[in-house]
Amino acid sequence: MTISDLGLGLMSVAILQYMVGPLFADLNRSHAANPAWPGHARFHVVAQTLAGSAIGGVALFFLWSGRVDLALGTCIATILSLAVLGSFFIALFSAPIYGGSGYAGSGLASTRLGRIDGNVANFGSSLVILLIGRLLIA
Repeated sequence: MTISDLGLGLMSVAILQYMVGPLFADLNRSHAANPAWPGHARFHVVAQTLAGSAIGGVALFFLWSGRVDLALGTCIATILSLAVLGSFFIALFSAPIYGGSGYAGSGLASTRLGRIDGNVANFGSSLVILLIGRLLIA
């Protein structure tokens, strides 16, 4: 195993975190099927969750398919992943502007790891792992 292989593995773990985690955290009764949420808000959470997962699938394709040069595939996978993760953090930090909240209050997405919100922990660690992995790829 080379350092580049480790980098690809770390990037893949990071992508899988933002690709699969939200499917469990958001597509359930606490979010997508929450009767207290307006139908349009539930629609948006499903669309956003599926879009992030689809982008993750495309990022993994570029990393592993062998159909594009590794340097290009890594670059595209990084950009796609930063778009998903960056969008989360932009939404989180701008939530006071539009009356939103990063904390769900119930369900898997409301999990707290000590004093850190589960969503922030998942997306934050995904970002760190992604960037470490990217730096290891020659």
